Amino acid sequence: MTEQYVFYFAPHQDDELLNFGAAITQDIDAGNQVFCVLCTDGSASGARQLIGNGETCHLHQGKHPAGMEVPAFVAARDKEFIGSCSAMGLTDDRILLPANRARDGALTPEHAAELMLDATRGLPKTRVTVKTLLPVAGVDQNPDHTAVGTAARSLWEGGAFAGLTLFYEPIHLDRGLLEGREMAVLRPQNEAQTARLLAAAGVYGRWEPETGRYAVGIHSVYDEFAAFVIAPHSLQGFAEQK
Repeated sequence: MTEQYVFYFAPHQDDELLNFGAAITQDIDAGNQVFCVLCTDGSASGARQLIGNGETCHLHQGKHPAGMEVPAFVAARDKEFIGSCSAMGLTDDRILLPANRARDGALTPEHAAELMLDATRGLPKTRVTVKTLLPVAGVDQNPDHTAVGTAARSLWEGGAFAGLTLFYEPIHLDRGLLEGREMAVLRPQNEAQTARLLAAAGVYGRWEPETGRYAVGIHSVYDEFAAFVIAPHSLQGFAEQK
C-alpha cells in the first residue's frame, strides 16, 4: 500500500482531541503518516481570566494564581496540545506548532491556506489528505473554525492535495444544531484507542502550576470534555479523494 500523509489542522488547543481525536487514532493505527498542525496561539480564551482570578476552584485542588500573562497562558495551552497529541500516538516530529500561526480569533482563510501549503510542501499531492473542521452555515461557529474549513475546501478544489475530510463539531450536535445533516460517527475501534483518547483528555485536566500546567482545557470547555470522556467520538461530515 502506498504511504499516505494525513494532516489534521486544529484551530485551537483541544480541537485536535474534542473534534478529531477518534479519527486521529484510527488514522495512526491504519499505518498512515499522521501530522497535527496547530493554527493559532489560543491566547483569546476566557479561561485565562478565570485561571488568573486568584480564587479557589472546584475543578482541582489548589488556588488560582493572581493574574496570568498571555505568554504563560499560551505556553500552558501548548503543553496541553503537545501532551494530548502524544497520548493519542503522534511522535514529536509530527506535532507541529508553526512559527507563523495566527493570533487566536484572527485566523483568516488566506492565513489558514498558507499554513496548509507550508505543512504539506514537498509531498506528492496524490498522497496527501487534509482533515479539519467543516464550515457550517447558519450556526454560531468560531471564526477560526470556519477559516480552516474554508481554506481546506478551496485548496482541495484547486488541486493542492488529493484528499479532504471535514468534521462537524460534536458540541453543535449536542445543541441540536445539526438536524438533518448526514455524518459518520467515528468511535474508538478497540480498548487501546479508547485508553489513548482518555489519556489525552486527562492532559487537559492536569493542575500542576509548578510545571506550568493549569488545566486550561477543563476550565475552558468543561462540559465538552465531560461529554467526550463519556463517549469519545468524531463526526465526519465530508470525505472525498480525487
